[in-house]
Amino acid sequence: MPVINLIAVGLPIALGVVMIGTGAVNFAGPSLARENFALWGYPAGFHRVAGSLGVVVGLLAMIPATARVGAIGSPIFMLAAVATLIRSRDWGRLPVAAVLTAACIAAIAIHG
Repeated sequence: MPVINLIAVGLPIALGVVMIGTGAVNFAGPSLARENFALWGYPAGFHRVAGSLGVVVGLLAMIPATARVGAIGSPIFMLAAVATLIRSRDWGRLPVAAVLTAACIAAIAIHG
């Protein structure tokens, strides 16, 4: 299997797993997640909104029939996360969010 085909199949699945995992953690709302959302200026309970969106986008990215929608939705979701981190000057988390955003944009490029 050519490398580009492997990436075309593997990248959306990997992004989907990451989005679903982080979304589920945010939705569950451990104290650290709730504290972070409060520090970022979001209202109480917003971790559930962000977590739900993360899970939905991750599922969309993993299902072949909706992979294009997931590929479009995931960088939008991640750009919002990057904007939040920049606005709150949370520089420690920014590199990971930026790499995930770049991977989401690469998934769009692969899916066309």
